[in-house]
Amino acid sequence: MSQTKRILYIDSLRGFAVLLMVMVHAAATWNPFSDVQVSLLAYAVSGLGGLAAPLFVTLFGWGVVRTQSRFRQRIAQALFLLLAQVAVNLTSPHIFNPYTPGVLSLMAVLTLVVPWVCQRLDLSRPPTFFVLTGAIFSVQLLATDIQGTGQWSDRIGDESITVILSNLFLTGTYPVFPWVIFAFLGATISLQPELESMPVSSAPSVRMGVGLGLLYCTITYAYALSENLLWAHPSEEAILTFFPANSPFLIAGMTGVMLSWMLIQRFGFSHLASAGRLSLSVYIVHFIPLTLMRDFEATHQWGLQTSIAAVTIYTLAWIPFAAMWLRMCPKVSVETLLKWIRKSL
Repeated sequence: MSQTKRILYIDSLRGFAVLLMVMVHAAATWNPFSDVQVSLLAYAVSGLGGLAAPLFVTLFGWGVVRTQSRFRQRIAQALFLLLAQVAVNLTSPHIFNPYTPGVLSLMAVLTLVVPWVCQRLDLSRPPTFFVLTGAIFSVQLLATDIQGTGQWSDRIGDESITVILSNLFLTGTYPVFPWVIFAFLGATISLQPELESMPVSSAPSVRMGVGLGLLYCTITYAYALSENLLWAHPSEEAILTFFPANSPFLIAGMTGVMLSWMLIQRFGFSHLASAGRLSLSVYIVHFIPLTLMRDFEATHQWGLQTSIAAVTIYTLAWIPFAAMWLRMCPKVSVETLLKWIRKSL
């Protein structure tokens, strides 16, 4: 959604992020795993799924600070994203309630919050980001109940405005706290102009952060093995949890984001760029086929291998589909509509 010139590896990163989102939702719909998996392979697959939203939000933060916008344009974009969230919810009644806050409503709030913070704090200095991260970790440590429970029904609740606001800012699937930290990470990277032409790995703060993150993940994984604990799980009792997003998950997520950034910046992966240019469109539209096919797994009694194959094929199919979309009707997209709304204000 940035109005600046396109950067190929950023489009590829966006494509990678949205494909991971597709994979997560396809896996949730067709449920390829019926029990808790504790193997290293299962953690690797789950880790890719857990990387989807952190990377998506980081890239959004990267783009927000690069887009020269008037306040009324940001308001319009925020309202558009809120309406898009409701549209996604209505097309996915098997996953969300009509007014469940999600990643699009998170992005709506970040559209207003991130520029405001950048005007008051110097996010071009990496130490500022580390201070903000420390502040979020401190709140999580001192107020352990602030992010709610791991119950899915609570996190998608929309029975009152109080519940909706609570889930939007603190207790939902992608609440502003603590997910704003990924947007701050993206903003910090974006405000380092030298990193456009140089690898992010050339920055000492990035190398230090990734090194410490990998060390932390290794130590916690070894500890989980030695104590017979669950290392990572979306909502069960584990060291890393997604619902709520605890501090260990945030560390692992930021480490995974930076590793992905390094890898794709280094090797390009240009075949992902089309999906990246249509990342918002792909995110919104991909729910429709999943809703139409949500009963396939139960109706046809898919086994584990069939479910995994279906998830893989559905995810990868968006790569050629996005390329065809751009070639045949490039101006018919959510991105084009949002750009028109912004220009009209």
